[in-house]
Amino acid sequence: MTLNKHGSFYIRNGWPTKIMDAITSNPHIFSPNNELLAVDSIGVGRVMIKAMRYWACVMGIAVEGKDQIGIVHTLTEIANYVHEYDPYCTDIGTLWLFHRNLSRDADNATAWNWAFNIYDAPTFTKEDFSTALYAFIQREGGAYAKKMIEKEFDCFKNTYVSDQAFSISKIIDEDTVPFFAPLKLIEYKGSGRFERRRTHSKDVPLDIFFACILLDNQEHLNGNRQIGIDLLLEGDNQAGKYMNLSYSTLLELLQQLENKNYIRLVNNFGNRYIEVHDHSASEILEAHYHTIGR
Repeated sequence: MTLNKHGSFYIRNGWPTKIMDAITSNPHIFSPNNELLAVDSIGVGRVMIKAMRYWACVMGIAVEGKDQIGIVHTLTEIANYVHEYDPYCTDIGTLWLFHRNLSRDADNATAWNWAFNIYDAPTFTKEDFSTALYAFIQREGGAYAKKMIEKEFDCFKNTYVSDQAFSISKIIDEDTVPFFAPLKLIEYKGSGRFERRRTHSKDVPLDIFFACILLDNQEHLNGNRQIGIDLLLEGDNQAGKYMNLSYSTLLELLQQLENKNYIRLVNNFGNRYIEVHDHSASEILEAHYHTIGR
């Protein structure tokens, strides 16, 4: 488990675009020996460069490796589509895909994975969240101070919602709007309290929802085209969890997929599951991004 590799810099609007552009121009741009070059070419400070390297990996924008030159990054399949067809990340489907990747990374984005897969409080304060996360980390054998976990909450919160008003000039000058705010997964209710918001079916592009199901269950689908509806709703790292879906909304989305002949809904003596037709996530993502790129 990992905390604070982002250096308390949450993902900003505009950063994914800068990350994709930078890696496309120079796959070694985030290598430590290129730090000054990265500062000059990307136009942010050294600590932010390190944060961008972190966000590139946990959001599934790039895969990190090493070669004879140093640290090297390669854009993922999803990021290649985004870079070509949605470079400024204005499509809500792009936000869902990056949020999916972030919320599933238990090793490197522990707070995000815990918040969407384990922590189920419908409303919470910073103290509630931090205390529960601290207890979880201790149970798992972690050794982080409570202050560190409180800082992690601040970064987590700032990726989805702000508890303060922003002026238009500040948004433009500092790009401080939370990147995932359009998903409306968490809302600030005032007096230090936050609320987990249920996602409506109209909030998720249907093809992106289907692509997420295919990606989440890749290994399972290699040998079995059936997936239990309860698993989709309640299983760790499944869309029901990281999209904040209710049972009725999940069924509504699945019925829409059935209408498009992507799946078949089955109710076998109370055992409800879907049969996934022969589609790949790559095929669905390619169709989605070609459509929005027109």
